[in-house]
Amino acid sequence: MSPSPINYIRRSVRWFLPAALLALTPKCVLCLLAYAGIGAALGLGGPEICGATSSSTMGLWTATLALSGLVLGVFGIIRVFTRHRASAKTHRH
Repeated sequence: MSPSPINYIRRSVRWFLPAALLALTPKCVLCLLAYAGIGAALGLGGPEICGATSSSTMGLWTATLALSGLVLGVFGIIRVFTRHRASAKTHRH
């Protein structure tokens, strides 16, 4: 007797839902901060404590995005140079 499609879907959801929740739980402080940042970027935060409007914080967002791009670029360059150096060592005889 083969399982019905409904039972198959129920069993799949029973296995998938806890696995998805475990994968989405923050494992470290940086993950928690990243989730808070994503929530704030999506507008899920409350009003600013200092009473600042969203237009006055636009410069801060621009600086944050520029700094993030700079850091990612530096990491990319470091990775390229590290790979180049490792491949140069293996090809040397």
